[in-house]
Amino acid sequence: MPRRLAFAMTSVFLLAEMSMAAGAQEFSAELVRQKPAGAAKSKIYVGKSKIRLEAEGQTRPNYVILNLAQRQSSMVLPDNKTYIISPPGQIPSSIPFFMIDDPENACAAWERSVQKPKTCTRVGDDTVNGRSTVKYTGTSNTGDTGTAWVDRKLRFVIKWEGEKGAAELQNIQEGPQAASLFEIPSDYEKMDIAAARAARKRKPLPPTHK
Repeated sequence: MPRRLAFAMTSVFLLAEMSMAAGAQEFSAELVRQKPAGAAKSKIYVGKSKIRLEAEGQTRPNYVILNLAQRQSSMVLPDNKTYIISPPGQIPSSIPFFMIDDPENACAAWERSVQKPKTCTRVGDDTVNGRSTVKYTGTSNTGDTGTAWVDRKLRFVIKWEGEKGAAELQNIQEGPQAASLFEIPSDYEKMDIAAARAARKRKPLPPTHK
């Protein structure tokens, strides 16, 4: 997997899943990372139950689509019209994901996701880039602590800071998103990664010359 593509996938999963019961309001935004240093910006599109993420400055253009209802991810490679799709249930449920059912009580969903009571605290009201948010601190399964700001109107985390990463959503544009953003074009071919790996293992070694 290309390094930047792998980073894009990792960044998506860091947007984790607090609740998927009620979809966030649809919008698009720029995902700007402050940590780690040198991390690429991304464009994010949020639909009713799907999210699309495109990292900027890629040598090989690609984007990721998350199907939250099925907890499934797809990596799409437009240059060769192929895509890679994960089995259903492969989006980790133990990492909080940014769609929040109740911005005023996000701790309950967080503690269910990490299966640890009393690991989340509601700090209080705050404003991020002019938007009304609720600020929370929490502890993950690994013991890492972090802070998240939940946008009251979008019901979505628009800023987060942790020990290893920090980012926020900027230039938020509210409004319905085109359904085509979250669909894989019909003429794209699915790549079977498992079969490709097996074929490489079966490939005979080149003859040695004495």
